[in-house]
Amino acid sequence: MSIKLIDPTNLKIPRVYFTEFDRVTYSQVAWTAEDVQEIKRNLERKVKLLGLIKGVVIVATSHLFESELAQEFIRKNPIVLEQGIILPALISKYKSFSDFLSTKREESKEREKYLTNDKEEINTLLSNCVDAVVKWDVNLTTKWFKERLLQDLEDERSVLRFNLSPVSPSLIADASSRIGELESPSRGEIYDIAKIPGNKILWTRLCDYTDFIYYLAGARAVNSEGVLPQENLIDFSVADLVRRKTKLSDYEIFYRIFLSIIKDKTQKFFPVEILDLLDFEDIVELRKTLLHSGFVEKYNRLMEKTRERVEIADTEQLILSVDQLAQFENELHSIFTAAVVAEVYQMKKIDLQKRGVKVLTSLGSLLTFYGTITSVIQLTVNVLSLLGLNTQIRQAERKIEQNLQRIERFVDRSSLDKKPMLLKFLSEIGKKYSSKLVRI
Repeated sequence: MSIKLIDPTNLKIPRVYFTEFDRVTYSQVAWTAEDVQEIKRNLERKVKLLGLIKGVVIVATSHLFESELAQEFIRKNPIVLEQGIILPALISKYKSFSDFLSTKREESKEREKYLTNDKEEINTLLSNCVDAVVKWDVNLTTKWFKERLLQDLEDERSVLRFNLSPVSPSLIADASSRIGELESPSRGEIYDIAKIPGNKILWTRLCDYTDFIYYLAGARAVNSEGVLPQENLIDFSVADLVRRKTKLSDYEIFYRIFLSIIKDKTQKFFPVEILDLLDFEDIVELRKTLLHSGFVEKYNRLMEKTRERVEIADTEQLILSVDQLAQFENELHSIFTAAVVAEVYQMKKIDLQKRGVKVLTSLGSLLTFYGTITSVIQLTVNVLSLLGLNTQIRQAERKIEQNLQRIERFVDRSSLDKKPMLLKFLSEIGKKYSSKLVRI
C-alpha cells in the first residue's frame, strides 16, 4: 500500500522521539540473558506508557530494521504500527520501506547488515502495517550532529567540557581535530576516536555525550525535541556524569513525580505492574480515550509550562546544566502539585453539584460513594414510589436528568486547565486494570 509522507512541521499531536531500540547503543555492552529479559520488559513498559501520555512514539526506520530488539517487538506487537502508536521516521529521499532497504543493500556502508532474509520480513511487516511515516533530512541532521558535538568539545563553558574537566585539554583538542576531519562522522567512528588516547574518562563521557547529541539530532529532525531533552536515554543523563543519579526521563517523571503527587493528594496508587498486565489492545483503547478526553494535551502542556519557567543558558534551548535540571525538577513538582490539587477540588465540586440537585438534598447524606448517579435516581424513584406519588416520580426523573445534563455541559465547556483530566486518566487505567484482574 502507498505510504503517506508527513512533513515534520505538520506534526500537531504530542509526540516523542524514541531511541531505546538502537542497536549501536546496546552493542557496547555484553548482556546476560537476565539483562536482556529485563531490557525487553522495560522497553515494552515504556512504549505502552509513552503511547498513553505522548500519543505518538517516533522511531527511526533504521532502528526498526537493524535492532534485534525492535524486530522482535514489532513482530510480537504489530498493532503498535497499525494503530499509529509507533510512527517510523524515514529519510526524505525514500518513498517506501522497500526503497530504503534496496538502497541500503546497494550503496551504504551498512550493506552487510541488510543482506539477511529477516530484513525482507521486516520490510513486508512495515509495508503492510504502516500507512504513514514522518520524513527527515539526513544531510541537515548529520551536519548539525557534527557541528554541535564539535562546538561543545571546544567550548570550555559547555556541559560536556564541564564533565571532561579531569581530562587533559590536549587530549580533548586532539579528539576534536580528528572528528573535524570526518565528513559525516558516525557514532562508531567517534567511539573509536575517543578510545585512542586510552583515557577512560574521555572514552566513556565522550561516547555517552555522542549518544546524547545523536538523540537530539534525530529529535530535531522530526520536530519532536520533547519538553525535556534528556528524556529517553538509556545510560546517559547530564546529572549522572557528576554522580547525581537523577534521570528526568518521561518514564521517571510520570512514576517518580506525577504519580507520587497523585498518591499523596488522593491516596490512589498506580503500580508499574499495571503496564505489564495491560496488553497493547488495552493500550490502543485507552489511548483513544485519553487523546479524545484531552488528558494528553493537558499533561504535555504542564510539561511545557515547566520548561518555560527554567532559565536555560544553551542558545538552542536543548541542553540543561545540572543546576537547570534541578530547577526543572523543582518546577515540575510545583506545577504538577498545583494541577492535581486543583483537579481534586474540581472533582469534589462536580460531585457536590451532582449530589446537590434539589430533589436529592435530603438523601445526599446517605450516600458515601462516588459516580453512582443511576443508583441515586433509582433510590429517589423508589422512595417516591413507596409514597404512591407517580406524578412526582416522573417530574423528579425529568428534573434530575435536566440538572445532570446542565452540569455535564458546564464541565465540558470549562477550560482544559480546569477539567479533571489527570485524575480521570488514573480512573480509566484503574477500570481496565480491574477488568483484567477479574479474568485472571
